[in-house]
Amino acid sequence: MRTTTDFNQEKNKKEILKSRKETLQWINELKFMQYERIFLEHLLGSHFLALSTQKLYEPTRELIKKLKKVENRGNELLVTIKIHKKHIATLIESIGFTEKLDIKNEHKKIKKEFGNYVINFKEIKKSIFDMIKEIMKKEKQKILIKKQ
Repeated sequence: MRTTTDFNQEKNKKEILKSRKETLQWINELKFMQYERIFLEHLLGSHFLALSTQKLYEPTRELIKKLKKVENRGNELLVTIKIHKKHIATLIESIGFTEKLDIKNEHKKIKKEFGNYVINFKEIKKSIFDMIKEIMKKEKQKILIKKQ
Protein backbone atom coordinates (compact mmCIF):
# COMPACT_ATOMS: atom_id res chain seq x y z
CA MET A 1 0.00 0.00 0.00
CA ARG A 2 1.33 3.42 -0.97
CA THR A 3 1.56 6.03 1.72
CA THR A 4 1.14 9.78 1.31
CA THR A 5 4.89 10.13 1.63
CA ASP A 6 5.44 7.69 -1.23
CA PHE A 7 2.91 9.57 -3.35
CA ASN A 8 4.53 12.95 -2.60
CA GLN A 9 7.98 11.57 -3.32
CA GLU A 10 6.78 10.18 -6.67
CA LYS A 11 5.14 13.52 -7.51
CA ASN A 12 8.35 15.38 -6.60
CA LYS A 13 10.38 13.02 -8.75
CA LYS A 14 8.12 13.64 -11.76
CA GLU A 15 8.36 17.42 -11.27
CA ILE A 16 12.14 17.25 -11.08
CA LEU A 17 12.36 15.07 -14.19
CA LYS A 18 10.09 17.52 -16.02
CA SER A 19 12.36 20.40 -14.93
CA ARG A 20 15.38 18.46 -16.18
CA LYS A 21 13.77 17.96 -19.59
CA GLU A 22 12.85 21.65 -19.81
CA THR A 23 16.39 22.62 -18.83
CA LEU A 24 17.83 20.47 -21.63
CA GLN A 25 15.45 22.14 -24.09
CA TRP A 26 16.64 25.58 -22.95
CA ILE A 27 20.26 24.60 -23.51
CA ASN A 28 19.50 23.35 -27.02
CA GLU A 29 17.52 26.48 -27.86
CA LEU A 30 20.28 28.76 -26.57
CA LYS A 31 22.88 26.92 -28.63
CA PHE A 32 20.73 27.30 -31.74
CA MET A 33 20.23 30.99 -30.98
CA GLN A 34 24.01 31.36 -30.90
CA TYR A 35 24.09 30.13 -34.51
CA GLU A 36 21.30 32.56 -35.37
CA ARG A 37 23.25 35.42 -33.80
CA ILE A 38 26.32 34.54 -35.86
CA PHE A 39 24.13 34.49 -38.99
CA LEU A 40 22.76 37.93 -38.10
CA GLU A 41 26.30 39.27 -37.70
CA HIS A 42 27.22 37.89 -41.13
CA LEU A 43 24.03 39.35 -42.60
CA LEU A 44 24.90 42.78 -41.24
CA GLY A 45 28.46 42.41 -42.49
CA SER A 46 27.33 41.47 -45.98
CA HIS A 47 25.37 44.73 -46.23
CA PHE A 48 28.04 46.87 -44.61
CA LEU A 49 28.14 49.59 -47.28
CA ALA A 50 24.39 50.13 -47.32
CA LEU A 51 24.27 50.12 -43.52
CA SER A 52 27.06 52.71 -43.36
CA THR A 53 24.99 55.45 -44.95
CA GLN A 54 24.26 58.48 -42.84
CA LYS A 55 20.61 57.47 -42.42
CA LEU A 56 21.31 53.91 -41.28
CA TYR A 57 24.63 54.27 -39.47
CA GLU A 58 23.29 55.08 -36.00
CA PRO A 59 20.39 52.57 -36.03
CA THR A 60 22.82 49.89 -37.22
CA ARG A 61 25.29 50.78 -34.50
CA GLU A 62 22.53 50.47 -31.89
CA LEU A 63 21.46 47.09 -33.26
CA ILE A 64 25.04 45.84 -33.15
CA LYS A 65 25.32 46.98 -29.52
CA LYS A 66 22.08 45.17 -28.68
CA LEU A 67 23.27 42.07 -30.51
CA LYS A 68 26.50 42.09 -28.50
CA LYS A 69 24.53 42.57 -25.29
CA VAL A 70 22.28 39.64 -26.22
CA GLU A 71 25.36 37.54 -26.94
CA ASN A 72 26.79 38.26 -23.50
CA ARG A 73 23.46 37.66 -21.77
CA GLY A 74 22.99 34.41 -23.70
CA ASN A 75 26.41 33.17 -22.59
CA GLU A 76 25.64 34.08 -18.96
CA LEU A 77 22.26 32.39 -19.18
CA LEU A 78 23.80 29.26 -20.69
CA VAL A 79 26.25 29.00 -17.77
CA THR A 80 23.41 29.54 -15.27
CA ILE A 81 21.26 26.88 -16.92
CA LYS A 82 24.13 24.38 -17.02
CA ILE A 83 24.71 24.91 -13.29
CA HIS A 84 20.97 24.47 -12.72
CA LYS A 85 21.11 21.24 -14.73
CA LYS A 86 23.84 19.98 -12.37
CA HIS A 87 21.70 20.91 -9.36
CA ILE A 88 18.81 18.94 -10.81
CA ALA A 89 21.09 15.95 -11.52
CA THR A 90 22.34 16.05 -7.94
CA LEU A 91 18.78 16.19 -6.68
CA ILE A 92 17.73 13.25 -8.86
CA GLU A 93 20.60 11.19 -7.46
CA SER A 94 19.67 12.04 -3.86
CA ILE A 95 17.13 9.86 -2.18
CA GLY A 96 14.88 12.29 -0.33
CA PHE A 97 14.48 15.20 -2.76
CA THR A 98 14.98 17.47 0.25
CA GLU A 99 16.31 20.44 -1.73
CA LYS A 100 13.29 20.40 -4.03
CA LEU A 101 11.97 23.82 -3.00
CA ASP A 102 15.27 25.59 -3.71
CA ILE A 103 15.55 23.91 -7.12
CA LYS A 104 11.92 24.72 -7.92
CA ASN A 105 12.45 28.42 -7.11
CA GLU A 106 15.71 28.44 -9.08
CA HIS A 107 13.92 26.82 -12.03
CA LYS A 108 11.09 29.38 -12.00
CA LYS A 109 13.59 32.25 -11.93
CA ILE A 110 15.60 30.83 -14.82
CA LYS A 111 12.42 30.11 -16.77
CA LYS A 112 11.42 33.77 -16.49
CA GLU A 113 14.91 34.98 -17.44
CA PHE A 114 14.99 32.60 -20.41
CA GLY A 115 11.58 33.81 -21.61
CA ASN A 116 12.71 37.44 -21.40
CA TYR A 117 15.92 36.60 -23.24
CA VAL A 118 14.04 34.89 -26.08
CA ILE A 119 11.67 37.84 -26.47
CA ASN A 120 14.58 40.31 -26.53
CA PHE A 121 16.51 38.22 -29.04
CA LYS A 122 13.50 37.94 -31.35
CA GLU A 123 12.95 41.72 -31.25
CA ILE A 124 16.56 42.36 -32.26
CA LYS A 125 16.39 39.70 -34.97
CA LYS A 126 13.20 41.25 -36.37
CA SER A 127 14.78 44.72 -36.40
CA ILE A 128 17.79 43.43 -38.30
CA PHE A 129 15.63 41.54 -40.79
CA ASP A 130 13.43 44.62 -41.35
CA MET A 131 16.48 46.81 -41.94
CA ILE A 132 18.08 44.35 -44.36
CA LYS A 133 14.74 43.85 -46.13
CA GLU A 134 14.53 47.59 -46.84
CA ILE A 135 18.09 47.63 -48.15
CA MET A 136 17.38 44.67 -50.42
CA LYS A 137 14.22 46.37 -51.75
CA LYS A 138 16.20 49.50 -52.61
CA GLU A 139 18.92 47.45 -54.29
CA LYS A 140 16.32 45.59 -56.30
CA GLN A 141 14.71 48.88 -57.37
CA LYS A 142 18.10 50.19 -58.53
CA ILE A 143 18.66 47.06 -60.60
CA LEU A 144 15.21 47.37 -62.20
CA ILE A 145 15.81 51.03 -63.04
CA LYS A 146 19.14 50.20 -64.67
CA LYS A 147 17.50 47.49 -66.78
CA GLN A 148 14.97 49.97 -68.18
